[in-house]
Amino acid sequence: MRAADPTTVVDCSGVGPGGITRVLTEVTRHWPAGGRLRLVAVPPAWEPPADSAAYVDVVSRQSGDRARAVASATTTLRKVTNAVRDEATTVLSLSPSMAIMGSQLPVVTVVHDLAFKLWPHDLSAAVRQYRRASYSTAINRSRRLFCVSARTRHDLLGLYGVPEDRMVVWHPGSDVRLVADGPAAPVLAATGGRPYLVVAGHAPHKGVELAVEALPDLPAHVLVVLTGGQRVERFEAAVAASPAADRVLLLDRLSDDDYAATIAGAAAFLMPSHFEGYGLPAAEALRLGTPTVISPDPALHEATEGQAVRMTAWTATALARAVAEAISGPRPAPGAAGRPWRDATRHLADLLALDSDPGVRASTPHSIGKQV
Repeated sequence: MRAADPTTVVDCSGVGPGGITRVLTEVTRHWPAGGRLRLVAVPPAWEPPADSAAYVDVVSRQSGDRARAVASATTTLRKVTNAVRDEATTVLSLSPSMAIMGSQLPVVTVVHDLAFKLWPHDLSAAVRQYRRASYSTAINRSRRLFCVSARTRHDLLGLYGVPEDRMVVWHPGSDVRLVADGPAAPVLAATGGRPYLVVAGHAPHKGVELAVEALPDLPAHVLVVLTGGQRVERFEAAVAASPAADRVLLLDRLSDDDYAATIAGAAAFLMPSHFEGYGLPAAEALRLGTPTVISPDPALHEATEGQAVRMTAWTATALARAVAEAISGPRPAPGAAGRPWRDATRHLADLLALDSDPGVRASTPHSIGKQV
């Protein structure tokens, strides 16, 4: 590696199951060739993509409970940033975390949502307390905040009063690699080839209970719930009480290939979420050419660029009506919304380079935010 190659230290201590893990994976895969990524506190079982063109160095992994993982990441960030204190090094935190207190260099933090304030249901008091602290740390210590949607930027302004010149909208990529024709084996085996609907269901705010309630009005379809290995008791109770319980399939964590094949083979993808910061699975479904139904949530409308069928209310009736509309029309062309991860990652790298330029920071703070 040449000495002039730029280095980005990436704080991953806030990365857990779900969309943020995909951000870590795809950003690492598509980081510009010649750049160096030093990854601090990656999830325990996560491995860098083998096809990355960047120099990828996994410095440390998360271990222990949240407090110990953050403490370890804080110490590691302090050591790493002390050793590379130069203008060619940038620190990027992939999600708000108190670990950035250890950084000896300026930090840019990606903010995905403010669900702990706007949809705090089912969160424990300890989780809410930690997120209040981590978000306050990110807002106070980050030089700039990269928001995954205009909705998140709006929430930061309204709830925290963050000045607009400290925020940038950066949309993640949304392409997923499809390597199999037809549904994945777990779905084929369980549905017997019957048409099915897929709903994201790894967190309580995903609105799966609305899909279960709507299922009796959609008698031709099986409902496949993607739990990501995180079962939600409220959803399981709704399934148990449903007269259509025999047409609900709860899937645990899928491989990336099975995930893509399952969505691509669906009659429609559903995201009746009560709240989203962006809604990556909905954008991914549209990029695969799958009809997509979303709730009235503004972030989902933003992520799908108006190409999804939007529910008119958070009710089972509105969902059933939207599903009927989605499956009766032509399937969207692949790539109908969103953008490739390669483009999103190049944009992220460019934003970081601009943000680290003292001339840009001093003279044109708003110019970065226009590159959405």
